[in-house]
Amino acid sequence: MTKKINKITRHFLFESTIKKEALEQIVKNSYISIFGHLTILLAVVYIFFNITPLHILILGSTVHLLILLGRTYIIVYYPKFIKENASNKSIKTYILYQKLGVISSGLAWGSSFILFQENIPHEYHFFMATILVGMGGISITTLGFILSLYLLFIIPMFSVYAVWLFFQEGELYTISAILMLGASLLYYITAKHYNNNYYSTILEREKAQYAQKEMVQRLSIASELKDNETGMHITRMSQYAYLLALQVTDDKEYAQSILLASSMHDVGKIGIPDCILLKEGKLDKEEWEIMQNHTLIGKSLLKNSQSELLQLCESVAYTHHEKYDGSGYPQGLRGTDIPLEGRITAISDVFDALVSKRPYKEPWTNEKAFTFLEEEAGKHFDPELITHFIAIKDKVIAFQELHQD
Repeated sequence: MTKKINKITRHFLFESTIKKEALEQIVKNSYISIFGHLTILLAVVYIFFNITPLHILILGSTVHLLILLGRTYIIVYYPKFIKENASNKSIKTYILYQKLGVISSGLAWGSSFILFQENIPHEYHFFMATILVGMGGISITTLGFILSLYLLFIIPMFSVYAVWLFFQEGELYTISAILMLGASLLYYITAKHYNNNYYSTILEREKAQYAQKEMVQRLSIASELKDNETGMHITRMSQYAYLLALQVTDDKEYAQSILLASSMHDVGKIGIPDCILLKEGKLDKEEWEIMQNHTLIGKSLLKNSQSELLQLCESVAYTHHEKYDGSGYPQGLRGTDIPLEGRITAISDVFDALVSKRPYKEPWTNEKAFTFLEEEAGKHFDPELITHFIAIKDKVIAFQELHQD
C-alpha cells in the first residue's frame, strides 16, 4: 500500500521530492511561461481591439497583468528566500505560491474568452478555442516537467471554456469543445512522459554523483592508510578548505566540491615508498625529490576524468604545493595562475600541519600558526585568501576543538 501511495505521489506530485536542480529549472521555465502568456495577451488584445468593448478588454487585461506581476514577484523573490532558508518548508511554500499563480492564470484565460462571447462574430469562437489550445502548448514547454503544475493550469483553463461551449447551441461550439478536451488529453500524456523522463534523469544523475563522491571518500581513506598523518588531519583541513571556499565564493556547491576534493590532496602518496613516507625525521635531498612526486602521481591517478568533481580532485592533488611567489612545485606556478582550489587547499593543509603534532615536531599554537600565514601572504599564500582565512578564524578554531587527534 505504501509503495502504491509513493508511486501515485511521484506521478502527480513531483514537487514532493523536488531537488535544487528542479527548483532552478522551475524558475527559468516560469520566466518563459510568463513571457509567452504576455505575448499571447498582447496578441489577443490587438485582434479583439475593435470587436470587443473597451471596458471588457481593459478589465480582462488588468486581471491578467496582475496575475503575471504576482507570478513574477514569486519567481524573483522566493529563490532568494529559499537560498537563505533551504528547508523543506520553504520549498513547499514556494511550490504552493507557484500553484496558486498557475491556477489563477488558467482560470483567467478560460474565463476571459467567455466574457468575449456576446461581443464577437460567430466565426471567432473556433479561433479562440485554437488560441486556448496554443496556450496549452506553451504551458507544456514551460510547466510540463512538473506535472501537477501543468495540470493546475490546463484543467482550469480548458474546463471553464469547454463547459461553456458544450452548453451553447451549434455544431461549431461542440467541435471547439471536443478539440480542447482532446488536446488537453494529448498534452497530459505528453507531460506525463516528459515528467517521468525528467524525474528519472535526476535520479540517475544523483546516483552517478553519489558514486563519484563515494569513490573520492574511499580514495582519501586509502591515502591515509599509507601516511603517518592522522585521519583527523584530513577531516580538519578539508573542513577549513570548505569554510574558506564558502567565505570567498558564497557558492555552496563549489564549497561542497572543495570539501571532497581537498581530502584527496595527498592521494598521490599511495605511490611513494614506505621507507620515505613513514620515515621519522627530516628527509634528505634525494628523498625529498621523491616525495615531491606525489603531486605528479596524484595527477596521473585522476587525469582524463569526465567528472567535474574528479577534475577538481586532480587539480587539488597537482597544485596544492604551488606557492604564490612561484617557488612551489611541481610547475612553479605564480599568483592566480595557481587554480583557486589549489590556493585554498594549500592554506588549509599548512595551517593544520603546523598546529598538529608530528614525529619530527611539536604542535604550534593557533596564534603562532595564524601569524605565520600572515607573514607568508604574498610569498607562499594568496594574500587575499589569507585575509579571508583570518576572517573565519573563530569557525576554524571551533571545528578544530571538536576534532582533535
